[in-house]
Amino acid sequence: MLKLLAVFVAAIFLAYISEQNTKATIAAGQCYVAHKDWAYVLLVTILVLFTGLRTSYNDTQNYVRLFNESPGLVAFLADPKNLNLLGNPLYYIFQNAIKEFTDNAYVVIFLTSLLAQCCFVGFIKRYCPRFTFGIFLYFTLGTFLLTMAAIKQITAMAILTLAIPYLEQKKWPQYFLVVFIAMLMHTYAMAFVLLPLFTRRPWKIFTFAFVLLVGFLLTNFRDLITTFLERADEAGKTIADYEVFDDNTVNIFRIAVYAVPPVISFVFQKWLFRNGDGTKNMMVHMSIISLAFMTMGTQSGANLFGRMANYFEIATICILPWMIEQTF
Repeated sequence: MLKLLAVFVAAIFLAYISEQNTKATIAAGQCYVAHKDWAYVLLVTILVLFTGLRTSYNDTQNYVRLFNESPGLVAFLADPKNLNLLGNPLYYIFQNAIKEFTDNAYVVIFLTSLLAQCCFVGFIKRYCPRFTFGIFLYFTLGTFLLTMAAIKQITAMAILTLAIPYLEQKKWPQYFLVVFIAMLMHTYAMAFVLLPLFTRRPWKIFTFAFVLLVGFLLTNFRDLITTFLERADEAGKTIADYEVFDDNTVNIFRIAVYAVPPVISFVFQKWLFRNGDGTKNMMVHMSIISLAFMTMGTQSGANLFGRMANYFEIATICILPWMIEQTF
């Protein structure tokens, strides 16, 4: 815990310096370049080393065991069952490709950590108007700790951050290609296929229709989820019943935390959505989607729905500082 606290303090300090460097560079009429900002580079380096050199935490040892038991790339590709698009094949191809060069499982841990920290911190730097506040939320919402667990999901989430600029520019082939690559890392990334629908202004008919849909799912939770699991199993994606119906529920205080951005966006929508910024609209909707999955976790399957909410959490980190700045 002391090591984590030290990293947290150092990250906040370096984020503040980087934010000031950015302001000074822009004030001087120059173009800010992240890799020339020593504080930003040092911040990313510390986070990569802390997460990438770990030997334990959460399910890290499960991934180490998975690597040690993997057959190697040639043997993996020889079995057609391993190439099921819904079975996270790209992660296993990556893992087995690494094994062709080394038997050290921690190389995979380091490389995935390098990708995750570079992508997440870079995303916050690009889209969060208050970089220091964004890094604070990165730690306190638990996203940073998540990067040391659920490696397949975190790698997919990192790849998805690279898709957002294409969505902004409406470069649909590139956007859906990146989403497809992320889906091959972790199947749940396919949820981002629907994200372009959420660029419209929040709290109009579309948002309320989404909220009603979530309400319908909550009131018919067991029947609808059972049907979904059956269809997923038929398509080749098996989700164990115990992952959903495990009687573990999301804590109400966690719901309250995730509700903050949607509530602010609803109450102060008059001031927040005057400019019709599609990216801001999308990120507000992503915070609403996060809350929706967390709310579904009040029924059962806290871990499953919590991790689905995590896919959209990076937007909450970026949009909350913007909403507070615009509102107050």
